[in-house]
Amino acid sequence: MVKKPEPRREELRSNLATKEVYYFVNEDTGIEVKCKEVFKKKKEIRHFPFNRDGKPKYKSVKFFKFIGFKDNVSLPVGISKSSIFGLGFTKYLAPLMDALLDKYKVIEVHVLKSGTTSLDDETLTLTESVLKNLHPLFKHINDVQRQDRLDLATEQLTKLFPDKFTAPKKKYVKNTIHTILESWSQDINDFSDSDKAAIKDLFDKLVMTGNFLSTDTLLATKDSLDKQYIEDVIEAFTELMNQKHETSTLEKKWHTFLGKHNWVFSYVFSFPIMFLQDEAYVGGKNLSNRNGKVTDFLVKNALTHNVAFIEIKTHRTALVGSKIAYRGDDVYPMSKDITGGITQVLDQRDNFQKEFYAHKAKSDEEFETANSKCVVLMGMISTLKPKELKSFELFRNNSKDVELVTFDELLARFEKIYDLINKGT
Repeated sequence: MVKKPEPRREELRSNLATKEVYYFVNEDTGIEVKCKEVFKKKKEIRHFPFNRDGKPKYKSVKFFKFIGFKDNVSLPVGISKSSIFGLGFTKYLAPLMDALLDKYKVIEVHVLKSGTTSLDDETLTLTESVLKNLHPLFKHINDVQRQDRLDLATEQLTKLFPDKFTAPKKKYVKNTIHTILESWSQDINDFSDSDKAAIKDLFDKLVMTGNFLSTDTLLATKDSLDKQYIEDVIEAFTELMNQKHETSTLEKKWHTFLGKHNWVFSYVFSFPIMFLQDEAYVGGKNLSNRNGKVTDFLVKNALTHNVAFIEIKTHRTALVGSKIAYRGDDVYPMSKDITGGITQVLDQRDNFQKEFYAHKAKSDEEFETANSKCVVLMGMISTLKPKELKSFELFRNNSKDVELVTFDELLARFEKIYDLINKGT
């Protein structure tokens, strides 16, 4: 059975001699709007920014024109490259457009690979280098006042040398937190580990202080945090997906990302999971202490403790082995990476089961192995033609012990979570 297209997607609607015209479609909300034009005979891309309801994002701007960039992936920092978020400027540079449109009725925004900035009554022209300079200014607040620095220095010196320094007397001024947060760029990466620990400590104290925060406020705060976090994960995931070529470091990048956000595996399995270890040794060493097997990620069922094995490749890994049909015109062979990945993860499970009791004796974790599930994450459904997709679905749906999941399917699940959170807010 051919898989239905994702409800939220970009569609190539017109493939003309001079340009390709793309539309953004959201079947859940009924939105269908032109979002992008890619010109064939010149290095020009046009974005048509829109809001969640499909209406123009900016009150007067008709489109963004990018000149000199080879493709959508290479567009400069500060520009939203994904139609999922409506295109236009990213959240960091949004105030730039707000301030501009308060005074000028700009119709077109031009972004040049190189050139000169300009502004007239209808056109704003920026360059890649200007955006690179503006982005960190809007993202970080660096104007710490001299007196604040002196107070901080004196406070720390007092802790080190209490007999020689006296801590400055400080008094909280109302609305200070509000003022800071109003100008914050709302990227969790802005915070250091010390910042995060201090915020958590403050939040814990406020929660325990009577009715300082209402239940409704706590729930609303949780929803906001969930929404922001999922949006950041989708953005980082999409950036990795935009890499067009297989490289020696790409699989490691995915391994690092998935290790950091290992909760995503909960949306691969049909049962609640707990993360055990990445790059876990599963056995297989011979008498010369070689040939040991390592699985990319080892997880377990949170209720039954039955382990599962996850092997990852990259989104650029081929799913189909040949563009030429194996039989007729609709039977295609799978790639050696698929068959190799399946054999690899089954071999990992086999070695783990053979050395199960040795593993259990050396571990403090509770786990079992009963015909453990195996998952291979690789490739993209979107790279397959309809007849190739049919062969792929026939193959993976016949795989009993190993589940094949693609990167764009995983991304679609994140986007569904994001939509559910938005509906709740």
